Amino acid sequence: MQISDFLQKNLSPKAVTLLAYESGIQAHLDAYLQQIWPEGRIAIIVEQQTREYAERTLVPALNAHGFETVYCLCVKSAGTSYRAQIDESLGDGELDGVVGMAALGSNALFDAVRQRASMLDVGCCALLQELPGLDLFASCGENRPTPDAIFFDLDEISRNLRGDLREAHQSLEVDLYALKVDIATSHALGHAMPAAFLDALQEAMPPRMPQHTNPTEDELAQLCEAFAWRAVAERLCPKANSLATVREYANAASDMPAFLPVQHAQMIALILDAALELESLEISAEDCANKQPPKEILRRTLQQILLEDGLKFDWLERADAYFEDRVALRHTINALAMNWDELCAKMRPIADMMHAICAQIEDDEDEPDSMLKQLWLHAARFAPKNTFLKLFNNMGIVEPALYN
Repeated sequence: MQISDFLQKNLSPKAVTLLAYESGIQAHLDAYLQQIWPEGRIAIIVEQQTREYAERTLVPALNAHGFETVYCLCVKSAGTSYRAQIDESLGDGELDGVVGMAALGSNALFDAVRQRASMLDVGCCALLQELPGLDLFASCGENRPTPDAIFFDLDEISRNLRGDLREAHQSLEVDLYALKVDIATSHALGHAMPAAFLDALQEAMPPRMPQHTNPTEDELAQLCEAFAWRAVAERLCPKANSLATVREYANAASDMPAFLPVQHAQMIALILDAALELESLEISAEDCANKQPPKEILRRTLQQILLEDGLKFDWLERADAYFEDRVALRHTINALAMNWDELCAKMRPIADMMHAICAQIEDDEDEPDSMLKQLWLHAARFAPKNTFLKLFNNMGIVEPALYN
């Protein structure tokens, strides 16, 4: 099924989005813009890498078609956001009468443009030069639940990936399989997921990874579409999950190195292996509940962890929101024990897949990075309810799995 049809069926009949994955798309982007916005003023917002194309090719072509264009160049700056630059450059009525805003460049630029378009309740589109982010199909206004169009510049995306899709492929694969464990865990606890969300995740499974560099246009388009389907799933059911929590924690921590997808796969494999060693009869709700400290004592422990990792105390709000006292935790573990065999049946093939991904690690060292272990152990304290990371941490599985 086409993404646009899927969104119309499962999100809103007004979710009309044109998607195009092409090499050489810059040569006829003006025609695409004319297709989605037949007439009116158009705002063109660009980053430095698309400046020359916009100024020398796109804007003159649009003017030749009879469009009136307004133009904004955004520059990466530590002190000024893209949104602030757009507001400053296109203030004083510059956007009056605009029918659409086009972002040429990155996900970050598109996010700023989409926010501005949403305030004006006008159309927006993107020419992306990188793989799409999870917020690709975020709302663009009351009358526009999704962007009008997303164009993928396959030439620039391939160049930014240096012609090698392996890491991007692994990143999506690990994300999806980790999310599948969370979904299975949530289901085991009696919480079902929307069918459309599950269908979108199934569509998001990436194609077989090419064994060569310099991918074909079709291979790159398939990968872009898989990432787009993942964004569809996120729009239909925004779900805080285990791996996203780990990555967000890592980004917020000071002096935390960047880790590859295969390294995260290694952590997931270790945790799942440890969980799969348990039999349902070995799971004691009483023992797990008795090890849960009261909220105030736990809060002091979490404060120390945040200080150690250099994170703000805002994260304590998450911990409070996801906290389960001993009574609630006892009910959770009892529900889990009743469905443990079914959960294990779903986790086992995912664990095997994580091991297969880990086999691609080129480092000679088999022992995972100590900082990576610490990251997963600390992030587990702030993981959302009904996720495998939170649940297995409450069961005392995570720390022995990583450090034994």
